[in-house]
Amino acid sequence: MIIINDIPFNQVSIIKELWEKNKKYHENISEYFGFLYTDLVFEERINSFGIYDKEHIKISIAENNGKLSGYCISTYEGTNGETHTLHVDANERNNGIGRKLMESHINWLKNNGCKSINITVAIENTNTIEFYKSLGFRANTLEMKLT
Repeated sequence: MIIINDIPFNQVSIIKELWEKNKKYHENISEYFGFLYTDLVFEERINSFGIYDKEHIKISIAENNGKLSGYCISTYEGTNGETHTLHVDANERNNGIGRKLMESHINWLKNNGCKSINITVAIENTNTIEFYKSLGFRANTLEMKLT
């Protein structure tokens, strides 16, 4: 059974192993930009969320049969919301975990007055792009980098 729980910022370290898997996933799928993920450090990335008070950040974990299976982190400022990171363990995908996490975060952002909700996705992450499209997200811009 899939259970979604919100956790406070001071407990975020429980997602570290999944975050590391997400980092490795992005390193591996990127033909040109895997190096951008290589030097990312969990503590540095997570500490960047420390600027948000508890009212403006939502950290959720998903457990499936007692096993940590996914997480999602979203924030908002004013009427602008953003999902910064979502990851579901590879062995747990296609069980509805990502959808439950995202729907929970989208509802939270909307309930907090967000008119604009953004998510950034690596262009090579085609399955994830299709997943976000199924939730109603649409591409707005394309950032390009010289390699």
